[in-house]
Amino acid sequence: MFEKEMLMRSSNMKQLSKKLLATAMLAGLIAPSIAQATNGYFLMGFGTKSRSMGGVGVAEGMDGFAAAYNPATMADIGTRFDMSADIFWAPNVVTHSDGTLSETTIVEESNFEDTGFSKSGIFLLPGMGGAYQYNEEITFGFAFIGAGMGTQYNQALPAGNSSYFFNFNGLGGDDKVGIKLMQVQIPLSIAYKMNKQHTVGASFVIGAQIFEAWGLKAFTELDFGISQENLSNMGTDTSYGAGIRLGWQGKFLNEDLIVGVNYSSRVYMTEFKDYSSLFAEQGDFDIPENYALGIAYKPTDDLALKFDVQQINFSDVASVGNPGPFSGNRTEFNPLCPGQDTPECKLGGDKGMGFGWSNQTVYKLGVEYDFDSKLTVRGGLNYGAVTISPDNILFNMLAPATIEKHATVGATYDFSESIELSASYVHAFENTVEGQSLFQPEGSNPDVITNNVALSMKQRSIGFGLGIKW
Repeated sequence: MFEKEMLMRSSNMKQLSKKLLATAMLAGLIAPSIAQATNGYFLMGFGTKSRSMGGVGVAEGMDGFAAAYNPATMADIGTRFDMSADIFWAPNVVTHSDGTLSETTIVEESNFEDTGFSKSGIFLLPGMGGAYQYNEEITFGFAFIGAGMGTQYNQALPAGNSSYFFNFNGLGGDDKVGIKLMQVQIPLSIAYKMNKQHTVGASFVIGAQIFEAWGLKAFTELDFGISQENLSNMGTDTSYGAGIRLGWQGKFLNEDLIVGVNYSSRVYMTEFKDYSSLFAEQGDFDIPENYALGIAYKPTDDLALKFDVQQINFSDVASVGNPGPFSGNRTEFNPLCPGQDTPECKLGGDKGMGFGWSNQTVYKLGVEYDFDSKLTVRGGLNYGAVTISPDNILFNMLAPATIEKHATVGATYDFSESIELSASYVHAFENTVEGQSLFQPEGSNPDVITNNVALSMKQRSIGFGLGIKW
C-alpha cells in the first residue's frame, strides 16, 4: 500500500512538473519585458541565484541559466528547468538649468507609460533557462534572457516658453519624449566534458529587439539630422540577428577551485529601418561583444566564494559609442567630422552621432553558504564605472545609465529533490552624473563650460525563481 502511494505521488509530481514547464515556456515566449539599465543596459545577472550573488556565474553553473554565462558550465547542473521573475523599480530624474545646477529651472522624473508588463514605473522582468544531460559527456541547454532601457518625460510647453527639453521651438512632435529598447537573446547551447578536469561549450545565439522613439523631431531643427523621415514617432520597429558564445571550464585542487572563461561575440542585428535616420549606420544597433573570466573557490564544504570580471565593448557599436552631440566644442557637434557637415556625419549616417558610451569593465563578487541540507543563503556586490562622459550628456538624458554599485542578497530552499524556490533582492545605489548640454546659460563665458545638466537613477528589484530538477 505504501509503495503504491509513493508511486502515485511520484506520478503526480511528474505531471505537475510538466505543467509547470509548459506554463513557464509559454510565459517566457510571450512576456519579454523592458529591462532598465544596470551594467550599462545589460542586466547585472540572470536568474534569481546569480542576481542574489552580484551577477556571478562564469565559473560554475548554478541553475538553468548557466548557458547565459558560460555554456561549458551546463555540464554541472544535470537536467533541470528554471524560470524567474523580477519586480523591478528604477526611477530616474533629469535636471536641466538655464544657469548653474544650483539655479535649477526644470526637474523631470521619467514616467514610463503603463503596459501589460509595467505599471507606474514598476516592471516585470521574466526569464528562463534549462539543460538536458544527454550522457556523461554531453549536455544540451538554452536560456531566455533580456536587456534594454526605457524613459519617458513630459514635453508639454510651459506657459510662455517656446522650448522644453528636446521640444525645441515646439517642434518635438509630441507632448512626451522618450525611447523604449528591448533586447532578447536565446543561446542554444552544448557542453562537452572532455575529462574530469576540463569542459568546453558553445552557443548559437538568436537575438531579437524592439525599439520605439517619440518626441525627437526637433533634432532636424537643431541640425543633428537631415530628415524627419524615419527619425521619431514611427511606432514600434523590430530587429533580428545572431551571434556565438564560446566557453571553457577547468577544475583544480580536487574541484575546490573552478575557473571559467566565456566569450560572447557581437550579435549582428538587422537595421531598424523605421529609425534609419536616428541610429548611426542607417539604423544599425548590434548587441555588443563581451567576455568574462570567473573564479569559484570552496574553502569549506559549506562555503563558496565567487568572482567574475566582465568586459562589455559598448563603444564598438557605432549607434552607442559614437560621440555627440559633443558639448566640449559648441561649433563642432560631431568630433568624428571636424569641419564637415556631410550626411554621413548626421544622425543615421555612417559617422552619425550616438550616446558616446565608453567600454565597461564590471566586477562581481558573490558568497554562498549552505546553512543546512535544505537552505542556502547568498550575498554579493557588483560594480561597473559609468559609461557616460560629462560632455556627452545630452542624448543620455534619454538613456541615463548612471548606476555603478549594487548590493544583493538571497536564498534558496529545497522543498524536495526535484523542486526548489529561490528569492533575491537587488539594491542599486543612486548615482548622479553631471555634465554640460550644448545650450549653455545665457550670457555665460563661451570659453568656460558650465555643468547645467544632471542625470540620476536608482534601482530596486525583488526576484523569485522556481527550479525543477529531474
